[in-house]
This record gives sequence, C-alpha cells and structure tokens, in this order.
Amino acid sequence: MIKESWMPAGWILCFSFTISLFTLIIYLTENGFSDKELFLLLAIMRYSSFTVCVSSIFFCITGIIRLFKKPSVYSVFTVIFSVLCILYGAGIIIVDALITTITGGQS
Repeated sequence: MIKESWMPAGWILCFSFTISLFTLIIYLTENGFSDKELFLLLAIMRYSSFTVCVSSIFFCITGIIRLFKKPSVYSVFTVIFSVLCILYGAGIIIVDALITTITGGQS
C-alpha cells in the first residue's frame, strides 16, 4: 500500500517544492510589490512549504522503513533528501511566521 502512494506523494512534493521555491524567489526580488501582494506571496509560500514538509515526512518515514527492510544507496539518498526538504519546509514556515509577527500581520 505504501508503494502505491509513493508516486502521487512524489508529484505533490515536486509541485509544492516548485511553487514554494518560485514564490520565495519572487518574494526576495520585491519588484515594487505592495504589502498586500507580499502577504499573498507569504501565504502561498506558507501553505506550499507546509505541503512540502508533510510529504517529506512521509518520504522520510517510508525511506527509513525501506532502509531497514532492503538497504540500498537509493534509500539512504531518499532519507537524506527527505530530511533536507523537511528542514526547508519548516524553515520557510518559521521565517514566514516571524515576518508576519514582526510586521504586525496583514493590517
């Protein structure tokens, strides 16, 4: 059952990571955006990074299970990539919360 869910979870991770990275790049350029548009970018980043974090946790857990059942180099790389994606997703969420708190929210 876990093997069948790897493909959709992989596409969700790839799509969410792409959106999160794209909005991060746009946010960092700040090409004359208003505050409302910047907060919209932050919201998009927050939710896509949350999806990255959740799907990476799934890949990390299943990668560790696969590592114990059938050890391979691919399993090790899957776990390492998953941990990096978890850190990226959680880091973006924390930075987003800090920016929102410091600026006083969307008001």
